[in-house]
Amino acid sequence: MKRNFFKYQKGVLSFISLLLSFFSFAQEKSTDLRTINNKKYYIHKVEKGQSIYAIAKLYGTDVNVVLADNDEAIDGIKPGQELKIPVDLKPANVVKPIANTGAIDTNRYVYHKVVKKETIYSICKQYNITDKQLEQYNPGLALGIKPDQMLIVGEKANVKKQTALSNPVNFNTPSLKVLDDTTATKPRSRKSTYNIGLMLPFKIAESELIDPTVLIQSKASFPQLQSYSVDFLMGFNKALDSLKSEDVKFETFVYDVDDKDSAKLENLCRSEEFKNLDLIIGPVYPSGFKTVSAYAKQYSIPLVSPFTQQNKILFKNNMASKTNPSQFTLMEALADFCIDSLKSSSVIYIINNGMAKEQQYVKAFKTYYNERIKQLNQPLKDSIIEVRGLGGAKEKYVAGKKNVYVLFSNNQVYLADFITQLAVWSDKKDVMLAGWQNVTQSDNIDQEYLNRLSYLFPSQNNINNIKAYSGPIRNYQIQMDSDPSDYFFMGFDIAQYYITNLKLNGPEFVSQLDKYPFEGNFLRFKFYRPDNATGFENRGAYIFRYNNFQLYRSLWK
Repeated sequence: MKRNFFKYQKGVLSFISLLLSFFSFAQEKSTDLRTINNKKYYIHKVEKGQSIYAIAKLYGTDVNVVLADNDEAIDGIKPGQELKIPVDLKPANVVKPIANTGAIDTNRYVYHKVVKKETIYSICKQYNITDKQLEQYNPGLALGIKPDQMLIVGEKANVKKQTALSNPVNFNTPSLKVLDDTTATKPRSRKSTYNIGLMLPFKIAESELIDPTVLIQSKASFPQLQSYSVDFLMGFNKALDSLKSEDVKFETFVYDVDDKDSAKLENLCRSEEFKNLDLIIGPVYPSGFKTVSAYAKQYSIPLVSPFTQQNKILFKNNMASKTNPSQFTLMEALADFCIDSLKSSSVIYIINNGMAKEQQYVKAFKTYYNERIKQLNQPLKDSIIEVRGLGGAKEKYVAGKKNVYVLFSNNQVYLADFITQLAVWSDKKDVMLAGWQNVTQSDNIDQEYLNRLSYLFPSQNNINNIKAYSGPIRNYQIQMDSDPSDYFFMGFDIAQYYITNLKLNGPEFVSQLDKYPFEGNFLRFKFYRPDNATGFENRGAYIFRYNNFQLYRSLWK
């Protein structure tokens, strides 16, 4: 389907605008305190996308309390509007407010002296109290704390300090309790309603400034990051709609998360809403995922990385999983396929192009391939052969056998030259080339040559099975006047896998993902982890090859 870029980009912007009505924003209370008619108020400035309900939740009260002091808000609120939020809300189950005048009364109260880099959150954790309780013991705390400040943290009869945190703690991540890799996550029971958090970089503020007309005139594309996020969310929601039932319901909380805003992530992770999530998808960048992962582990919330290939984000968090196989996992899948399906009738070579950056792949492929040969008790004569460049490939060619050359390179100039020369030389020879998937998407490489070489590559996606989504695709085309990207199908399959297992097996399934393999239409879920302290990596991969100018997926799993 030919894409109408103007309509598509307007569709993306319209969808993002629609999200504003139900986005969850991690906010901090206003620090603007004023006394009006002898009553103390926080003066809250409404931000774009905020609702009365979200603001009421932020201050730990309900909508009626907010409206009682803001008559003009009854008919709606708008960005920039100032609202008066009473300071003395007197929420239930909290201590009676105590004025900390600075006079030390150690007979009645327990005090804490603030040290450098401590936060309100870390102090509350030390004394097992809430931030609301700490604020009521110490009015004006919203203005912040500073070193050497004396804070009341409880009354002598009521306070019980955590023994493990008897000394002030210097946290690597601000206000984050440090957990070692042996910490056991507390089990979660089955529920009738699950809260699902989606943390994606929609970049709302930036997107709203985009004029589709200007993009068309300048022949520019809509920013990919926002487009991919919208497509992922649309696919996720489409799958979620199909999984709804009377016995189990799902509430979705969507967060506009950009890893550059670390303070926003911290505030989100400290919120009560965050603690009540049952599953988190995202953030998409490793740095943000690491931050959220540490908090999620503390509250036993499973979380999923949908895009990144880096396995290091899984270290020391058995509640985490990632659905995008790493580059090395894809490389190992290709090695397994060569051993299982090609070795008996072929000679397998690994091309060393002499480039320092790509030596790691040559070494890793050889090591893994030869280890697998040993595990299968096969003779070492069947080991992979390393050759130097195109000259070495030609020199080692064996007539009467299929000669499979494996080349891992991202250098487009080298690839174009190597593949062109190999294809010309291979005429009337039984030659096959294997490597990365991105070779098939290069404008510098003739598809005729890839077809002639029966090009073979691993992929994390079942790229020729899009027809399985005919219904969702049609709905997307009607709404966006365009075809969906791969991220739509990823969102669909990730929702289908995790939400289905949440319904059928309860929250504890996340600690046993390796027991729940699943064949989606676009993703293959085949989880593995090296030890009980590490999260799960998805090792589900597909093998494709060119034949008669078409891509065919092997039946190998």
